[in-house]
Amino acid sequence: MIGNGRRGVYILSALFLLIFHGISFAQDAKVQKSNWLLGVIFKLEDMRAVAMEDIQKYESEIQKCDNIMSRSENIVRLAQQQNNAKAEEIAREASSKAQTAKTKNIELKDSAEFNKKKAEIALAHVKNEFSDALGNPQKIKSVITNYSGRVSIQKKSGEIIDSNQNQVSLLEKGDEIVTYGDSSAELQFLDGRGTMKVGQYSQIKMEEDDAGTQAMSMIRGKVNVSVEKMENYQKMMEEKIKAYKEDLKTVKDEVKQKIVDEYESINKSIDEFQKKTKLYKRKRFEVRTAMAVCAVRGTQFLVYEDEKKGTEVIVLEGSVELKSKNENRIVVVNEGYRVVAVKDGKLSEPEEIDISNLDWR
Repeated sequence: MIGNGRRGVYILSALFLLIFHGISFAQDAKVQKSNWLLGVIFKLEDMRAVAMEDIQKYESEIQKCDNIMSRSENIVRLAQQQNNAKAEEIAREASSKAQTAKTKNIELKDSAEFNKKKAEIALAHVKNEFSDALGNPQKIKSVITNYSGRVSIQKKSGEIIDSNQNQVSLLEKGDEIVTYGDSSAELQFLDGRGTMKVGQYSQIKMEEDDAGTQAMSMIRGKVNVSVEKMENYQKMMEEKIKAYKEDLKTVKDEVKQKIVDEYESINKSIDEFQKKTKLYKRKRFEVRTAMAVCAVRGTQFLVYEDEKKGTEVIVLEGSVELKSKNENRIVVVNEGYRVVAVKDGKLSEPEEIDISNLDWR
């Protein structure tokens, strides 16, 4: 039998371990929460910057078209004065082509302005979440940053949000994204490292995080998943913080200062957490279907889910581990290969496929 003194030591040791691990995992939750917000903020800023560059590019093209049309009109008048039918015909043709190009560039500019507006709305909302100490951003699993056509969000609470309402869609556990014909949605996940493009006639669901793993269930349709390599992601984060620090030397910005402070606090927390527990792991990502689980780190792949045909996975870059839910088997699918998990859960052998002209939409 264990003496009372020794039993007391064991009990105290057990309590210490429970408290220690509770604190450690609380620290881990804080790191994941903050990392998620910072990563998405930077991704949204990049999206806004790309949209602004596109707007300038299309404005420049529109101006070029206007100049061509103006010169063509002058040539037409001069050709008419000189009875030069051939010159007039050429000038009118050039003007017509310029008008067509202008119309196209106006459409592209309008689209870029719409993308800029969506990025700014989402950015403002995520920054508010970041600044609100009383909020619960740790519940956020993903955020929709772009969409086209009709996309609806079916919240776990029963609320349905339609994309045409121009609401920012922060996704939590149990939320579902549904796309309709000629529609798509783009969302960010995995601390801003990952981007998922959801094709038309698709439905996916946000799942609860397992230990160190973020997951999405694919009910039907098709998705294009891209996960940035950790070293590239970390480099992006460092470059953004460096740029913020440079900006803060000349312009006071309370939100940017909070972001810099939080980033440095996160790095310190990660270092301390790793030294104390050696348990901190970078989050992984999985796409779960009825027949299989796709586990991924730093890659790009397509998933097609059909209730009759099963699951098809095509890897565009890197590799994916595909595990059957009905048999104890894992298949590694490399770039340029496809694997199918049929209705009974059996996995096919990897098959080479031409990925150069795939239309996943």
